[in-house]
Amino acid sequence: MAYIISQILVCIADIFYVSAMLTKKRSGLLFGLIMSDILFGTHYFLLNAYTGAMILMADIAFLCVMFVLNKHGKQQSYWYISLIFAVTTIIITIFTWNTAISLLPMFGMVTYFCGMGFSKLYISKSGGAVRNLCNIIYMVLITSYVGAALEFLLFISAIVGIIETIKLNKKKI
Repeated sequence: MAYIISQILVCIADIFYVSAMLTKKRSGLLFGLIMSDILFGTHYFLLNAYTGAMILMADIAFLCVMFVLNKHGKQQSYWYISLIFAVTTIIITIFTWNTAISLLPMFGMVTYFCGMGFSKLYISKSGGAVRNLCNIIYMVLITSYVGAALEFLLFISAIVGIIETIKLNKKKI
């Protein structure tokens, strides 16, 4: 039963993630990622993938901090906050890891946090795309095949979001 619920949650999480990647504003990106991470974290927890679940809890905290910084125009703080959470991710992995596959969510999240540290939206979305690639492999290894297939769609939405953001920036110049 937990497996079925986890697969339903990952489908709903994907909707939030796609909407986040296709948004044109950082606030929309952050909100969509918060919602998707809550659902993805629950998905991982139900599959006993505790490293992934704990890292996503840290990401939810990170995104909330970034949301507040964005709201108050404190973009210069993005990089520092990103580094703090990248280190936090490494520490979480050290204390929760079971096998070598636990390194996949860590690597994806560290790359993602570094990408989110830049104020350029297309760079932030690029960090998300790398996270998607790591998650595809991780989900296959923890036997979440529906999650892996949907994660591939998320990767595609991140690529589309990056391209759209770059095109939008070129029009402004």
